Amino acid sequence: MVKRFVGRGAADRADRRLTASGLRRWVPPPEPGSRALVLGGGGATGIAWLGGLLMGLRDLGLDLIDADTMIGTSAGSVVAANARGGDDLEAAFASFLGGQVAVPAGSFRTRDAARFVAAQVVPGGARRGRAMLGRAAIRAASLTGASTEEAWVAAIGHDLAGRPWPERRLVITAVDARTGQSVVFDNDSGVPLERAMAASCAVPGIYPPVHINGRAYVDGGLRTVTNADLAEGHERVVVLAPIPFAVKRTDRPAELLARLGPEVRSAVVVPDRAASHAMGYDLLDLRKVGGAAAAGRAQAARVVDRLRPVWTDEPA
Repeated sequence: MVKRFVGRGAADRADRRLTASGLRRWVPPPEPGSRALVLGGGGATGIAWLGGLLMGLRDLGLDLIDADTMIGTSAGSVVAANARGGDDLEAAFASFLGGQVAVPAGSFRTRDAARFVAAQVVPGGARRGRAMLGRAAIRAASLTGASTEEAWVAAIGHDLAGRPWPERRLVITAVDARTGQSVVFDNDSGVPLERAMAASCAVPGIYPPVHINGRAYVDGGLRTVTNADLAEGHERVVVLAPIPFAVKRTDRPAELLARLGPEVRSAVVVPDRAASHAMGYDLLDLRKVGGAAAAGRAQAARVVDRLRPVWTDEPA
């Protein structure tokens, strides 16, 4: 039986709010005092920055990967899955940074950002806007065929293809391309890990939707860039957000954390000026991943003292 840390009333409120926003289900953390690490979306350079930051923090004695729950959205799902299920995070990132992972070429330009912004403010609500992007992605993918989708899944899954989900809790977000409904895949979903990752990263108009059990799914970041409110019920929450902004103020990482309540120890880390410069403007520019990883690693030294009292009982 799953032990519930939050009271039934709090769990009910979380269920109602997340269901209203389109999420399929929410499960409270299993143990009192549990910690959640939330990894947001941010493309190829976001993957590199997140990996560098996590490895830098680990080298400084703060291992965020030992979280009770890891929540990954888009780029964050790749990092979370490799951190949870890979043999070695350093090796996984060496493959990525060394160009051994055949990520399809892509570019996130101003027009792509404009489409995302428009979807957030479309009349009828955010879910309708997500569906508009998702259905357009389905139509575009129908011209390329299933082989493109399978190549995408293979690239994102890389060394994790065919492996079981990790034993420790991992939550990966996605969006139903036809309905705009946000969903979560986790250890109990019965979904191949590599397909959940590829779905979460499937930026509409750039990468193909991913089919799971007959449904097409696209980027989990269409709901919010971090989905940090899924950390409800945890006592300690750290959010690493390659993209710090959002169209709606209420969707920004810090605002989502504020909803968790004043009793929750929490912190948000976003790229500092040096990291932002290294990452550049095109989130999918593979030429920038080495610099982004190095910048994330360097930034770890500047944030570790702020994160340590949030994550542990040690003083800063």
